[in-house]
Amino acid sequence: MSARLLFAAFAPKTLEPANSIGNKFQRLLEKLDLPAAVRDRTVAIKMHLGGGGGFSTIHPFFVRKLVAAVQAAGAKEVFVTDLKRDTIGAIDRGYTEEVFGCRIVPVCGDDESDFRTFPVEPPFQSMDRIELAGAILKADVLLDFSHVKGHGVCGFGGASKNLSMGAVTDAMRQMLHALEGGLVWDEAKCIHCGKCVAHCPNHAMKFDEQNKLDVFYHHCKFCQHCALICPVGAIRMTPGGYLNFQKGMAMTSAKLLEHFPGNRRIFINMLMDTTIFCDCWSMTTPRLIPDIGILAGNDIVAIEQATLDLIDREELIPNALPPGWDLADDPELHLFERIHHKDPYAVVRYLEELGCGTTQYELEEVE
Repeated sequence: MSARLLFAAFAPKTLEPANSIGNKFQRLLEKLDLPAAVRDRTVAIKMHLGGGGGFSTIHPFFVRKLVAAVQAAGAKEVFVTDLKRDTIGAIDRGYTEEVFGCRIVPVCGDDESDFRTFPVEPPFQSMDRIELAGAILKADVLLDFSHVKGHGVCGFGGASKNLSMGAVTDAMRQMLHALEGGLVWDEAKCIHCGKCVAHCPNHAMKFDEQNKLDVFYHHCKFCQHCALICPVGAIRMTPGGYLNFQKGMAMTSAKLLEHFPGNRRIFINMLMDTTIFCDCWSMTTPRLIPDIGILAGNDIVAIEQATLDLIDREELIPNALPPGWDLADDPELHLFERIHHKDPYAVVRYLEELGCGTTQYELEEVE
């Protein structure tokens, strides 16, 4: 059965205020039937508040509209939540409680001790547990409000990444990042000539203080140049090595969603200011594609699938990629895979396998 998704296109059909994306967003929220989900309930709005010098996160205008709509729908309480370090710097992007009209809460509390641990049995690689944020688990409704962008390790960041990397403890984030991989370094063979580091086109590797090879997978394109140039064969590639990270993220999101019935999970993906890197990079780069619009629904798999499908229909804006970056030659690949060389649909497939929803969807456009 297909999932129903609401879609508000960014571009207006006529140049009238009623057709602008801000007013379309208001009508989209009305079509979501918020009262049925939030009346007399506590609502956690999980969003990424960004950091440093970045400003391509969700505009405060939309957050305030969303909070007001949830409150008008009869919610007992609504709050915005994110990692503690990002709540501290939120004011730099115009994010304040006065602007939002609600509290801004660290996901794991002020002392970062408010979380629950769930064992992973059997462990997945090195991931033997999932640590979920207490602030969200205590809420009755989860509203996943996500800014969509590219990501060097998992292809893209949307609704799932907003939860799996932002509704957990720092220890959990480190555990997920430990699943990154794809290159195997044989320390016994290595002669530390430095050719791999010197000739990496994306500067994705270095030798650390212990003289061990450290790969920054956010920048690694799996071009195999390091493996080919190594004179002693100390580096080799493992096919699909990046997939463990995607699966770990899907498992984490799925565990969190278990705590919320279907109609108490609301996903809103903002397909605007779509940049090459995650908002945690403390910088904003040029947008990759024209602004598309807003997607909303109750199925995380469908909304992620539709998000990627809509992005792949767009053409890359000229000069949008940073210096030294280019597109893979294969036009059949998704735009994000042509940039980051990782299949962005992988996490969607894992979410579907875990029973979180369906990749089949129908779009209902909000006029």
